[in-house]
Amino acid sequence: MNFIETIKVVDGVAQNLDLHLKRSSETMLHNFGIIKKLPLAELLYFNVNRPLSGVCKLRVIYSKDIIDYSLEPYTPKDIKTLRLVDGCDIDYRFKYENRDTINTLLEKRGDCDDILIVKEGLITDSSYCNIIFGDGSSYYTPANPLLKGTKREYLIARGTVRERVIRERDIKRFSSVSIINAMMDMTPVSITLS
Repeated sequence: MNFIETIKVVDGVAQNLDLHLKRSSETMLHNFGIIKKLPLAELLYFNVNRPLSGVCKLRVIYSKDIIDYSLEPYTPKDIKTLRLVDGCDIDYRFKYENRDTINTLLEKRGDCDDILIVKEGLITDSSYCNIIFGDGSSYYTPANPLLKGTKREYLIARGTVRERVIRERDIKRFSSVSIINAMMDMTPVSITLS
């Protein structure tokens, strides 16, 4: 069983590295029963090809140890629309390398750019992003996401975003919807409900 960490690197500096280390350590403890920190910083800071300007994506594949990694310039996907899909009993508590279940759901996006997964009537995540809802004065993220993303955890810790149970029927109560992940700040999207 392999897992992934995707780390944003800006001008040669890894962003939210402590949260990536925490998540990867929790993943290894839960799945393998080992207490260990991956040498994520070393992958970047001792990489002679590390770009010192611009935005890059450090993608690390690991199990009990690092299996492989890549460091490449980052080009964001253009996501503007999400289609609601039923995720049934999907489980993505850890950032698995195998995304077959999510990719199967993604095939249901129709003419939308991505999906918004509903599990047991609750809003969770898109296929690769956490979701943020705004009501004009505050921002909320689902209390039961598929994956507790590092950017999501960062925004919660800062008090910028609060967790809240969000049901499918609640969507219309919000004035804005955005997606976030380790590589992206809040990016506005719209949701297709049918």
